[in-house]
Amino acid sequence: MDYAFSSDGTLLKCMLTGEFTFNDHPAFRGMIDEAVKTGAKSIQIDLADIEYIDSAGLGMFLVAQERAREEGWRFSISNPREKVEKMFTLAKLGTIVTIIKD
Repeated sequence: MDYAFSSDGTLLKCMLTGEFTFNDHPAFRGMIDEAVKTGAKSIQIDLADIEYIDSAGLGMFLVAQERAREEGWRFSISNPREKVEKMFTLAKLGTIVTIIKD
């Protein structure tokens, strides 16, 4: 997994690329830490370029959602590809995390 940030002043988008798996846990936590330090009140993970996600990747979104709730910022996911969206549906992730289709 690689990532890049884009901001419009209120929303910080984190664009992920590649695959998102258990091995990416430290990098994802570091990315969230970096995003929070910007002072953004809303952080969105853009998955348009994520080709694959495993169950550990899904779990990392839950950890980020919990952190957002505790620290007072908004967390959302956007643009999951069809294969990734199927994983979200099976896990019922949309009942916990906001999923946006741009």
